[in-house]
Amino acid sequence: MQSFSEQLRQHQQRLAQALETLGTLESIEPAPLPAETLLQIDSMTLRYYPSQKPSQKPSQSANENIKSARPLLICYALINRPYILDLEPGRSLVRDLLDAGHSVYLIDWGYPKATDRYLGLDDYINDYLHTAVRATLKHAESAQLDLLGVCQGGVFSLCYAALYPHHVEKLITLVTPVDTEVDNFTLAQMVREVNIEALVATRGNIAGELLNQLYASLKPLELGIAKQLSLAKNLTNKRAARTFLRMEHWLNDSPDITGRSAIEFAEGFFKRNGLVNGTLKIGDREVDIGQIKQPVLNAYGSKDHLVPPASAAALRDVLTSTEAYTELELNGGHIGAFISSRTRSQLVKAINEFRHESS
Repeated sequence: MQSFSEQLRQHQQRLAQALETLGTLESIEPAPLPAETLLQIDSMTLRYYPSQKPSQKPSQSANENIKSARPLLICYALINRPYILDLEPGRSLVRDLLDAGHSVYLIDWGYPKATDRYLGLDDYINDYLHTAVRATLKHAESAQLDLLGVCQGGVFSLCYAALYPHHVEKLITLVTPVDTEVDNFTLAQMVREVNIEALVATRGNIAGELLNQLYASLKPLELGIAKQLSLAKNLTNKRAARTFLRMEHWLNDSPDITGRSAIEFAEGFFKRNGLVNGTLKIGDREVDIGQIKQPVLNAYGSKDHLVPPASAAALRDVLTSTEAYTELELNGGHIGAFISSRTRSQLVKAINEFRHESS
């Protein structure tokens, strides 16, 4: 066993190497793929990712079927930013989907302003998301699309598929919470104890910084002291340092959440468990995801500390009318489920097979 002095000496060496590495980094900004802006309404932007490589004839019959059939629209959460899906080469779900032949569109919710405090779930789902879907269909010249919802975006996608079934051919949910009353759902338990109305009355919107603190409190040691102690080790290699700092940049890039949407989501989803109990209401319309008939692929992380696997897997019992339900448990956490190369490869393979299957 190493002595404390030896461990300290090695740590000091790593710190010196980390400082040297940091001095050589040109930029830690994310390196996303080029995308076309198809639509911008208020803070919401709809992006289209053109194919990055020419068609290849030999093994492309399946890929061409996807391209000619339906676009794939990704709906991310209001929390954090969607560039985690396209962080850099080698860590990009969007790039992998494009390479597999999918026609990819993505909704970026942007940064709400103070004046957006009265935007609620009705605005986000029945207005912004619905408009983005129609714009995607028009651009792709398609009658239907496949919807991929990530985390809270998966909740939005479930609601949308239930409300507008004629627009959605197939539905994919990724690390999406469903049952908020399962054991060990710490985030849901915390939200139920917070007076969201008082926070909104004070500030108007829920500050992104507050959300960062909330998520960090779920794993205080791993996301606090342990990360600080391993910081030097993560910064000794130039490539690893750039990825680590890009991830840190993303973790702290949290938009505010509009006051009304925060209250409605906390009340209808976390406190009333609306997706499971069928009590969720968007605007003046009741949402019953049990009536979703479209085929569904539900992927989640086995080590997810934000969305317990049991919460995501509860979807199988709620979807009583679906034509086909497929479940994929990925060996990763909330972000690791789609950021690591191994789990991302499994996810893209499952998406390929799911989209190829005849409905």
